Amino acid sequence: MSSPRVSVIIPSYNHEKYIKECIESVLTQTYSDTEILVIDDASKDNTPEILKGYENGIRLILHDTNRGTYKVLNEGLSLAKGEYCAILNSDDVWLPKKLELQVHLMDAHPEYVFCHTYGKFIDQNGKEIPGRPMGFEFPRVPSGDILPRLVTNNCVIASSVLLRVEIARTVCGFDESFRNLGDWDMWLRLAEQGEVGFVDEVLTLYRVHGENTIYQKETTRKEEIRIREALLSKKDELLRKSSQPREMRHALAHTAACLGTLYSITGKPREARQVYLEALRLYPLRAKTWLRYLLTFAPLWVRQRTL
Repeated sequence: MSSPRVSVIIPSYNHEKYIKECIESVLTQTYSDTEILVIDDASKDNTPEILKGYENGIRLILHDTNRGTYKVLNEGLSLAKGEYCAILNSDDVWLPKKLELQVHLMDAHPEYVFCHTYGKFIDQNGKEIPGRPMGFEFPRVPSGDILPRLVTNNCVIASSVLLRVEIARTVCGFDESFRNLGDWDMWLRLAEQGEVGFVDEVLTLYRVHGENTIYQKETTRKEEIRIREALLSKKDELLRKSSQPREMRHALAHTAACLGTLYSITGKPREARQVYLEALRLYPLRAKTWLRYLLTFAPLWVRQRTL
């Protein structure tokens, strides 16, 4: 029997309210050459019992201890038999043509290391949430070299991604030391390997609720600092290799300015001034950076209320 083209990895944890809709959205895909790997990371609710009802249609792995999202995703990558791998968080949903359109795009463009889709935010009941409920709009990024955009911020929703398994393994998968932003780190490393595709149709539904990891602000802030520091540490290499040097320069200026703000509001004004000056060397015309540089000389409470 031939291997499936697509391995779907569903990392599952405490989503008994959503897991049925999640799995059904995979089972009803118009593209059927798939395997479904569901790895439950020691859920404390009724999720494991619900999953056992799908054992004839999925490959189910139940863990006794919680390992974390990125260890689970790497486990899925190691077990995947497909040429492609798709990630679906257990509270999110796909529309029926999601995999079909992505496989078609990836087959047509071997230069794409992964592709992602447009989508919508939904609430706990599956109703669309307009606007910016997570503080950002659902990403809409044209296909091509998106590395400068990723240097600016994470513009890829994990549940919208289809990636080449071989390339994901080549970059050593997800960094398991992250808790919240390991997907952004992964997209950055993948985007250094080639171009990224985008299907500009609503195909991924991202569920917004009180347990989204983005609300873990302290951990997320520390990990954002770590990622932006790493990007600045190799800015010369990124500029040298970039196919869009002007865009990359502006992206690095933005990431330096963001890092300055993170330093400033966490009580590190000296470090903030240093990276703000680096941002201004890269892009001296950005007035907002000059203003924030001057704010580093203000008391901490002023910076925290202003930035």
